[in-house]
Amino acid sequence: MLGLLNTVLSKGNTLLTYVKDGLVMANRFLTPPKLTFPVDASAEFNGTSDFIQLNESFSHTNHTIAAWVYTADTGNSKFIFDNRDASSDGVLLYMRYSEAPIYACNGTSMVATTTHPNEWVFVTGTYDGSTMRLYINGSENISTSVSLTINTSSDSTIGKQNYSDAEWFNGNLANVAIWNRALSSDEINSVMWKTYEQVSTTESNGLQAWYKLSADEVISGDSTATLTAYANANALTFEAPACVQTALNGLPDITDARLYSANYDIRVKADGGTVESLSCVETELNAIL
Repeated sequence: MLGLLNTVLSKGNTLLTYVKDGLVMANRFLTPPKLTFPVDASAEFNGTSDFIQLNESFSHTNHTIAAWVYTADTGNSKFIFDNRDASSDGVLLYMRYSEAPIYACNGTSMVATTTHPNEWVFVTGTYDGSTMRLYINGSENISTSVSLTINTSSDSTIGKQNYSDAEWFNGNLANVAIWNRALSSDEINSVMWKTYEQVSTTESNGLQAWYKLSADEVISGDSTATLTAYANANALTFEAPACVQTALNGLPDITDARLYSANYDIRVKADGGTVESLSCVETELNAIL
């Protein structure tokens, strides 16, 4: 399982820190998206290997799935949340190749009438036992009446299909949240502008998970302690930390470069070291979360 990679922590008009596998890579300055969303950071997914493996299936017939989403117009579908066992069951929220949001339950799909390339959009799918609704930025965009029961067992994923390595998310996500009930339009319009700490007791009724993917959930550093802390903070799994720590201890000290494939390989060799343990480190880092 490949964990959360390439996390972007942004605030104001600057990009504060670029993190890969919990390791600080660089500090950069960028112009933020036009739409301000209610967190001070987001997680960036690279479209080829980044995803978050959740520890629950979140198999709820009545439910709400919501997320702040930012995608580039790449011509590929991009999965936001997936809790299916196969192609035609469970709940799915994703961006179509045209950057139109899609919400699906047990194979019944609804495609939004709007597209959102290169901009932040709050996407919400709800099912109340009789009607599926897809909301865009708090407004109902499309709905359909359908009778169905959600019954899946596979643990859900954020950022790709959960039963195959396909449809990787390319872009940024924040505030991915799951309820075991259908939120009303008023509730959606309220929570979309809130952080987790600001959600009211009424709004948190039925809330199963809220993944902020923000600065206080992403811990930078170059030790397995910080990686373990990140995993624990998100109720996820950090596999084989002892192997990672042993390998890290065998490598030269890192200052400018931070364990990043070719760049780090060059740094190790320049310092007169070897890269024999690098493959072990990267293998285990890829198993994080």
